[in-house]
Amino acid sequence: MIKRVRREMAVILAVSMVLGLTAGCGRKDKAYIIEQNKETVKEELVFYSSTAKGNEVREGGIMHSMQMAIDEFEHTHPDIRISYKSYTPMNSQEKSYDDVVRDRVRNNMGDDLYIMNPDVAYEMYREGYLADLSDLSSVQYLTKEALSQCTVDGKVISVPMTMLCYGLFVNQDLLDKCGLELPKTKQEFLHCCEVLKENGIMPLAANRWWMEPFVLTQGLASLYIEDGGEEKIAALNSGETPISQYMRPGFEFLQEMMDQGYFDVDFARNAEAGDEREQFLNQEVAFVVHYDTAIQDQIYGTHEFKMAFIGFPTDEYGQVNLFNAAQRICISSKTKNLEMAKEFADQMASKEVAADLLKNSGGFPPRKDIDFERPEILATAYENVEAGRAMPGSNPEIDLEQWGTTCVLVQELYKGRSIDEIMAEFDAQQMDLVHSGQ
Repeated sequence: MIKRVRREMAVILAVSMVLGLTAGCGRKDKAYIIEQNKETVKEELVFYSSTAKGNEVREGGIMHSMQMAIDEFEHTHPDIRISYKSYTPMNSQEKSYDDVVRDRVRNNMGDDLYIMNPDVAYEMYREGYLADLSDLSSVQYLTKEALSQCTVDGKVISVPMTMLCYGLFVNQDLLDKCGLELPKTKQEFLHCCEVLKENGIMPLAANRWWMEPFVLTQGLASLYIEDGGEEKIAALNSGETPISQYMRPGFEFLQEMMDQGYFDVDFARNAEAGDEREQFLNQEVAFVVHYDTAIQDQIYGTHEFKMAFIGFPTDEYGQVNLFNAAQRICISSKTKNLEMAKEFADQMASKEVAADLLKNSGGFPPRKDIDFERPEILATAYENVEAGRAMPGSNPEIDLEQWGTTCVLVQELYKGRSIDEIMAEFDAQQMDLVHSGQ
């Protein structure tokens, strides 16, 4: 049985290596639905996951780690088979992975475990579809950052396999050519953009999914870096403070970059996550948004210039890096195999699997009991984290989901909607939650 699973997972990996990259709000490319062949077993657990794309090293690491967990679980539970299913959309017109997961969960299509993005996990939990994982043994080893992102109303609704750190990759050779230094503040970043543009260099390459870290760090960093965060979050949840009070500065920052021509808005409006890779590697742009594991060879590891990885610049706090708990494992509250599913989730989030994924794919550890080698290129990100200049991409203590909501509204800004209109929509969504009592 183990050999058969390995063979089928190899097919999944082969498909994924042909594809692009998925992270953050979502990547929409070619559609594949992958499902293992059924065979007679006493029990079966259905595990539904996205097929990550683009970074073959990272993708191989994920598949290797998942397979490691499956092999070990099936070895210790010989009467149980893990049935792995996956979906990747064909193009921007197809349903996203997130939408497919929502459909499968709401229609109780027989899945026991899922990989979910944070906004989907929060939504499914509030609708009553996710089990509480607080009693998993792996939970006690999660870092406080990982645990806080996966806890809602005191219940652990997911366990992550890894943490992703978002920041700016920088072509330092282009900055040096223009007499510029790595920017630490928003004003320094805008100065870099202006000088680069004056020298015929497009400052930044963007896509339609990943500009929200600029907005989030400008707007919400104060909740995590300054005192009084709990009181400020309570004021947001009660509606006393409108969410627009925090989000407007970030959208104004993004609008300024658009107005000044610091990135190609037409390209960004239609580009998927990762489509800007060639622009960066061909030294056509100086900055690009990505997460830390892009240092692997198949993304930016092939660069032929001096490269840096920094946080998002703010005038108040300097550089701020943004973290997302990733590869979040959730369990359906409708499963008939809850205890068995919890055992498998514990295996997926174990020290051995997390260490394997960290070794093969990079990233930051979700567990406190893992030692790992720090790549030199990520030194600035480690410094930012240790200095407290870091924040979550989405905080479940804030009732209004931040990452996915901001992502969608950034796309509305691309389409020409005014900041006032977008802020009104943000506030309206916030008040809908306040009035619904969530």
